Amino acid sequence: MCAPLPCPGQWLGSAGYFRYDAVKFRLLVICLLCSAAPAMAQRETFTNLNGWLAWFNDVELPHGWFVDSDLNARRSGPYDEVQQYLWRVSLRRNLMPNVRVAVGYAGSDTHPYGDLPIALRTPEHRLFEHLQLLHATGRTQWTHRYRLEQRWGGRMALEDGEPQVQNWIRTNRFRYLVRATVPLQGTTLDVNEWFVTVGDELFMNWGANVQQNVFDQNRLMGSVGRRLGSRMRLEVGYTEQLIERPNGRQLERNHTLTTTLTTSFARGR
Repeated sequence: MCAPLPCPGQWLGSAGYFRYDAVKFRLLVICLLCSAAPAMAQRETFTNLNGWLAWFNDVELPHGWFVDSDLNARRSGPYDEVQQYLWRVSLRRNLMPNVRVAVGYAGSDTHPYGDLPIALRTPEHRLFEHLQLLHATGRTQWTHRYRLEQRWGGRMALEDGEPQVQNWIRTNRFRYLVRATVPLQGTTLDVNEWFVTVGDELFMNWGANVQQNVFDQNRLMGSVGRRLGSRMRLEVGYTEQLIERPNGRQLERNHTLTTTLTTSFARGR
């Protein structure tokens, strides 16, 4: 996920800037889904019910720089067992009110969970870079994020009964997120007002160590939120996470309940 969205008044006024061609995007998604459907149907699918808790925060630094961070506790069952802990921090620069670039680091610790558990808990370190474009059409606020990730995942084995990293496997991943936020009371999102958010994020792998899952996963998401103050928002929602395992023969479909707190320590919020 990305840095907190700005208040509607901070969006670029012209809807023509970076206008999102929704028709072309829908056609592309339909074509990809249709081409993938026969192969997907032949895979074995496992379903889990998960619950994700997340906190996103940004801090403004001097000279137009920002530090964005998030902490995630992801569980399965939906909350009975640990799925993953994920933490992320990045340094961001706003090139224009509607154009942002960032570089950062993320770490995660994934545990065995659900109906298709991995053998051992697995750590991962990654670097990432992203470009984020913002624009508005009417009362709808759009976010487009293009992210590249360089990932190092630990290959694990038991030593004296304890999981230990044997070596680190390098892979690359591309992520594209599109998200729309709509205020439910008026045309701007003011304090104590409600909003809805819908979006989708596609993940694609590449590199010498990628096995059969060039398609990594897709997240289709929706939430209802409330702006609690000038610097705080709370959202509750649902995400359908579809994951293709590295062997290419198994799919994991996670029905995920999400709770997200977003805070900001930037001037002008």
